[in-house]
Amino acid sequence: MGKPYLSDRQLTAFKHVMECGSVSAAAQRMFIAQPGVTRLLKQLELELGFALFDRVKGRLIATPEARLFYREQCRVWQGVEHLRATARRILSRDIGHLRLCAMPLLGMQFLPDVVTRYLGQFPETRVDLFVERSEQVVEDVITQRVDLGIALLGNEDERVRAQAFALPTVCLMSNNHPLARQTSVALTDLQGLPMIDFESSDRTRTQLELLLDQAGVQPKRVMQVSFALQAARCVQNGLGIALIDALTAHSLRDGNLTVRPLSIALDDEVYLLTARDQPTSMIAQDFLPYLLSSLNQDVHSVASEYQKSP
Repeated sequence: MGKPYLSDRQLTAFKHVMECGSVSAAAQRMFIAQPGVTRLLKQLELELGFALFDRVKGRLIATPEARLFYREQCRVWQGVEHLRATARRILSRDIGHLRLCAMPLLGMQFLPDVVTRYLGQFPETRVDLFVERSEQVVEDVITQRVDLGIALLGNEDERVRAQAFALPTVCLMSNNHPLARQTSVALTDLQGLPMIDFESSDRTRTQLELLLDQAGVQPKRVMQVSFALQAARCVQNGLGIALIDALTAHSLRDGNLTVRPLSIALDDEVYLLTARDQPTSMIAQDFLPYLLSSLNQDVHSVASEYQKSP
């Protein structure tokens, strides 16, 4: 015996007859004539190979086989309804999972703020935010551990799509620092000043070292750190000045700190990364406008604000 062909119409007619107890009531539910329901039932019986109903004194009586089949049909249809409900929840973003990874520069403060705004619109979405060094961020994107990544690397890896954003570098200092009286900071202003440095592998430091050598300027190296948050904390503690990205400086401003733009361009590039050969989830697509607008608006507004300082 071949596999029975069970159409939705046949199964719907059978379900309504079982629940209503009559062909006429089932026909009303389906908005068709009674002969149409009778024909669907006969077709279903032929496909199944066994009788579904006996007619006793003008009434349809379900056979034991029909009751067994109906119980299984209900179980299966409940699963289908669950699938439909799940599809609706996915479409409305009531369920879902967004995985993000970023270098500490943006992962410690900037991204949590963006995620907070996003969750205000989609509160049921689960978000995982990892903070890693740029090399690990790229690897997490390639291996699909995360949906989106932000790193200093990735633009030369053909396995990822990379969108670049420029982050201006500014000078962070205490309010009573002599440079706070200036509208901007030149390289020559750094001569002999106590300064918090980044580790030698940092790209901004590499650029800065080249510019300082060309200008013949030698700051006083007080301390070397890995992250902008560390440098900012050292400035707060009075150890010296620091050249850090504008976003971090903006987020850390308080009554005791002053930020000034540099008179030379010392920008860093960060990259928004996605896997090249994989489609982006709908949740990640929803999140991207929040992220992109924040990157564009915050960087431009911060740079513009510092151009107006003090």
